[in-house]
Amino acid sequence: MTRMNDYAEEMQAMIRRSRFLLFPFWRMTMSFGLGTALLSVCPGAVGADDHTGGHLLIRLLPGASITELASDYDLHIVGQVEGRDLYELRLHNGDHAEEIAQELSADSRVQFAEKETQVELPEVHGKPFHMAFDFSIRAEGYLRQNAYTQIDLGTPVPAATGAAVTVAILDTGVAFSHPGLKGRLLSGYNTLDSSIQPSDIDDGKTNISVGHGTMVAGIVARTSPHASIMPIRVLDADGSGTMLHVLQGLHYAVTHGAKVINMSFGTPERSLVLEDALAEAHDAGIVLVASAGNEASSELRYPAACQGVLAVASVDKDNKRSSFSNYGSYISLVAPGSSIRSTYWTGGYATWSGTSFSSPFVAAEASELLAHHSDWDAGEIGRRIGDTAHKVDTLNPGFDRMLGAGLIDMKAALANSDGGRGGKDD
Repeated sequence: MTRMNDYAEEMQAMIRRSRFLLFPFWRMTMSFGLGTALLSVCPGAVGADDHTGGHLLIRLLPGASITELASDYDLHIVGQVEGRDLYELRLHNGDHAEEIAQELSADSRVQFAEKETQVELPEVHGKPFHMAFDFSIRAEGYLRQNAYTQIDLGTPVPAATGAAVTVAILDTGVAFSHPGLKGRLLSGYNTLDSSIQPSDIDDGKTNISVGHGTMVAGIVARTSPHASIMPIRVLDADGSGTMLHVLQGLHYAVTHGAKVINMSFGTPERSLVLEDALAEAHDAGIVLVASAGNEASSELRYPAACQGVLAVASVDKDNKRSSFSNYGSYISLVAPGSSIRSTYWTGGYATWSGTSFSSPFVAAEASELLAHHSDWDAGEIGRRIGDTAHKVDTLNPGFDRMLGAGLIDMKAALANSDGGRGGKDD
């Protein structure tokens, strides 16, 4: 009942902001029907089918043959990260996946072997409850919302001397035709189907996550005028994907010039293959940012909990931890994440809540810092963001040292400085 009351209050606020005096259902423009939308509160009615059962991820050591290995273990090769000795293989009998993974890990030809993992958006299980309404094409609420005041964005953002910074967004794709993103998007990549562009489209079973990537992109575009956005589709419209999709997306971002990577998704399952890929990206100087998750717990979520990643939790308009947001020692920073308005896949603007929408504020800040300090590496960027953040512990009794360095401050971060100390890289 509390969740429904919270939803009702948010809807009333959205209606006031949109200046509608009445809100008849026939004026709704939604990404899905009302009946489908209500599925977002049902944990079992979510996402695409889980195709990870009976699948393994394997990274070979140099010189090893995947065809010989597959033959020796009676496995079928079903996918690969292009240009890497990293493969997905299918077992004939999925019941023995854990056992086979352990055997492969001991094989002298194998660096890593583990069960394939499903990744999801934090918001897919109705945490928080959500129905994304696209009220109109009006951009006013998107451009002038309170979140930008919270992070002291300033108007205008100080001019940068460096070139545009490529920010890769691994998500559900982006609506390329959205007027609010005109001139800001690169071609990107679609790991689900490399033959088509990474568009944010309603091609799932429930489509409860269609529009997610477009909203994340809109936050980066508004917060960082120097960002060139690279959409990389690793999730379907139901908000689900596999670790192989993520690894393919990371590889594309790293090899195509990304300087910042935003990852608003997660899994509770630790992956050595993922950690290895992220370490390579971090060592290449790429700033890695991920959402902390919406379980309202200290449960670790990956990639946010991986070393070298800036894990971002959510605060509301009063800088208090959003009721849904995760917390804990692995959190690096907090940013606005409650009732965030951004670009929507249908061409208008919608409001959504979740740590998914906190993460891109930090990715955008990293982009602006790189535009001003192109010689800084990922560690320096992370330390600068952490050093200039404001502690919110006193506003959040009981969560001392569980909300990282605090709320980001764009103005302070972009002020002249030699950098400083802080962040997860210490």
